[in-house]
Amino acid sequence: MKSMMTAFGLAVLVAGGPAFAQSTTTAPKPPAVASTDGQIDPTLARMNADQLKGKNIYGSDGKDIAEIEGVVRKGDRTFAVLDVDGVGGFSGKDVVLPLSQLHMSGDKIAVNMTKNQLQGLEKWQKDQYEDIKGALK
Repeated sequence: MKSMMTAFGLAVLVAGGPAFAQSTTTAPKPPAVASTDGQIDPTLARMNADQLKGKNIYGSDGKDIAEIEGVVRKGDRTFAVLDVDGVGGFSGKDVVLPLSQLHMSGDKIAVNMTKNQLQGLEKWQKDQYEDIKGALK
C-alpha cells in the first residue's frame, strides 16, 4: 500500500512538473512597439523598441542606407529615428520615418526609398516626440 501511494505521488509530481516549470519560468513578453499602428509589417509589429534599435535599413536598391537609432511616438503614430549620415548616434541629421513605411524583405528591414529620399524626411527633434524604450508604456 505504501509503495502504491509513493508511486501515485511520484506520478503526480512527474505529470505536473512541466506545467509547473513553464508557469514559473515563462516571463511575460513586452508589448510590441507597433501595437499602436495597425498598418505595420506583422514581423516588425512583434518587435519592441530595444529589438529594433541598431537594425540596419535597406533601400529600394538593396543597399544598407540607414540604421534605427531609436523608436519614438508623436500622437498615436510610432516612428523610427533613422541615422542616414552613417556617423552613428543621434545627430542633427537624423530623420523620422513612420514604422508603417518599413517592411521585412527576407531577414532584412527595408524601405521603398533611396538614401537621398530618406535624407529629405522630417528631421528628428527631441522635444517633438516621446521616446520609447523597451515596450510601449
